[in-house]
Amino acid sequence: MRTPWMNSSYKKRNDLSVLKRFIEGHIYYVILRPDTGAWAVFNEKNYKKYLDWTINEIEKEALYFRGLAYDDSGKEVDMDFPPPADSPSVAIVNITTKCNLRCKYCFVNCGSFVGEDMTEDVMNRTIDEMFSMPSKTITFELQGGEPLCNLDGMERFLQIAEEKKKAYDKIVKYRIMTNATLISDRFISLAKKYNINMGVSVDGPEEMTNNARVDANGKGCFDKVDEGLNKLISNNLTPDGAVCTIGQHNFKDTYRIVDYFHSKDIAFKPRPANYSGRELEEHMTTKKGEWFSAFKEMYYHSKELGTINFAIHIFEENVYGPIRDYICLRYPCGAAREIITINPDGTVYPCDGFKGNSTFLMGNILTESIDDMMHKEWVIKLKDRTAKDIDKCSKCLFRGMCCSCCYSAFGAFGTVYREDPHCYDMQKIFLFLIDEWIKNNVLKENEEV
Repeated sequence: MRTPWMNSSYKKRNDLSVLKRFIEGHIYYVILRPDTGAWAVFNEKNYKKYLDWTINEIEKEALYFRGLAYDDSGKEVDMDFPPPADSPSVAIVNITTKCNLRCKYCFVNCGSFVGEDMTEDVMNRTIDEMFSMPSKTITFELQGGEPLCNLDGMERFLQIAEEKKKAYDKIVKYRIMTNATLISDRFISLAKKYNINMGVSVDGPEEMTNNARVDANGKGCFDKVDEGLNKLISNNLTPDGAVCTIGQHNFKDTYRIVDYFHSKDIAFKPRPANYSGRELEEHMTTKKGEWFSAFKEMYYHSKELGTINFAIHIFEENVYGPIRDYICLRYPCGAAREIITINPDGTVYPCDGFKGNSTFLMGNILTESIDDMMHKEWVIKLKDRTAKDIDKCSKCLFRGMCCSCCYSAFGAFGTVYREDPHCYDMQKIFLFLIDEWIKNNVLKENEEV
């Protein structure tokens, strides 16, 4: 039924791209608007009608509401989506640069050799500055290094934040990203007292994790990680997500990765190793086609088992929905918008991928306000970076669904104004998800008829 209050007629857009898809012996045509990522599917018969603009008014109206057709005055539908944030609500607090591991792909090259802990004056300024931000909800994510290498500093930070929040009308959340090798009874108590959400890093079964996540002597850490995870779970602190880095150590057997997280009943986010830090020397990340192959295998097995795979959710949201919430896969990205990162010495960077990189030093929280840093010319330019600023992205059919990771681009090419190093695989994932939608909806409906 047509929307009762709509009395417009509709005009066909002539600026759309067309993808011809061959699926299980059938041909389908996907009309795609690259700048927004909106799309629609036609079978051969209806595609001819679309070309002649003889589809019915209800179908035309559906295209209009997706931004794929004009009204009779030549205007498109006005979608009032919330704009990206302009000031951070999340602070990555690097409570220490110490780490008890030497993971081969670590994007910041932290380790026990660094050994700098956050001072209390930096803690105070970080908390005051974040509480001055306009967002109602402020999240402090405690990272490092390995944050549990400075448990005293973590506890002091939490104490100060709790004391100071009384003077502000804020909702304060705490989160930690840990390698889970140093889970102690004391930390368990802190996590419960301050309601800390857990994020852990683990790359799957024993041999996979041990091939990449090692200590200073090159020994794998899986046994300690597994012990830490079991301790968290037994204390009702099951991590709400695990980061699983995909690379040469595990991409060939991702079926077993899904089995591992399913056995732990932990949601996970697989992602290829970023082009930064130690990865630039170790070359652990996936090569062309390998990330897509891993994603596809994990997609089917995660769906089969009912395991929560955040990579699937993120990519499906970008392909199937009009709003892209994940700050690392949309233009403009969240760097220096939703998120900033603060090092122990007070230096501030646009996101955790840049921490310690002097090229992207925004300032020092001991001597400058976050607001002043946000208004520096180069920071504004980075915040406003979109596909139009990147030659390959500006011509890509999937630019409305995607985003080039700024720090991976910088690591691979020496500039943030290049495509994502995993561009080929991301395009394959977008096409794969479109095809899956056609199989599970259009093709299925035709078979039932």
